Amino acid sequence: MEEPLFFPSEGFRLFGVLHLPEGQVRERALLFCHPFAEEHKQGYRVFVELARRLASAGFPCLRFDYRGTGDSSGPFTDFSLAGAVRDIQAAAAYLVERSGSGRLGLIGLRLGASLAWRAVENGLEADRLVLWQPVLDGKLFYRLNIRRSLVRQMLTSGKAAGVREGQDTATVDLDGYVASRELCEELQRLDLSGATLPAARLLVMQFARSSEPVAELRPLVGSLREGDCFVSFPIEPFWNRLGYVDCSPAIEATAAWFDD
Repeated sequence: MEEPLFFPSEGFRLFGVLHLPEGQVRERALLFCHPFAEEHKQGYRVFVELARRLASAGFPCLRFDYRGTGDSSGPFTDFSLAGAVRDIQAAAAYLVERSGSGRLGLIGLRLGASLAWRAVENGLEADRLVLWQPVLDGKLFYRLNIRRSLVRQMLTSGKAAGVREGQDTATVDLDGYVASRELCEELQRLDLSGATLPAARLLVMQFARSSEPVAELRPLVGSLREGDCFVSFPIEPFWNRLGYVDCSPAIEATAAWFDD
């Protein structure tokens, strides 16, 4: 059963979809933390497929939009990393209340994985944390979004007239999304490469041709503890692709990890 709904977070109405199992319900509920901007749009279908797969296995799941994004209230300029972390906390409280679950797991993709990490760091009680290709280097992520925006402008108008890095403006075009200067500064300060691992048990998933961790993930993978897990799949980075990418191996591996 899938139920579209709204719930509150600091005066914002956040839109979500609650996936409830039809049969026996597991003790752990699972909260999905979607990626940023264009990556959210490209990865949307995969998260729907993952939520449906996990709900069929008995896990209550909630997918939702942060403030200022998707169908939640507010313009995109209301979106910030700190606000999104608080939205995750509000969504977790709502999911636990609706499902009656005694345990919580978080699943995040790209920047959503980083935000899930931050939420657990800030005291959210979760015993499982799934990080699909997390963003650990915020400066690199910010630069990539600036470059995507400039490439898009070149393709559509023949010239890159958008805001470049370092300009003193109130907003910045991040690949078609008008972001606040506060958000841009938050992104550039984000650095999880040397951060203390959250208390939750971790599944780190990489999408790359190599079975070895890519440079950005190497410090994280090297610090994993007993009980944590790293898996690499030779799957294209679907969050950057327009066409369909079959992510069923990653979906099944995630479901199996929660069964453990």
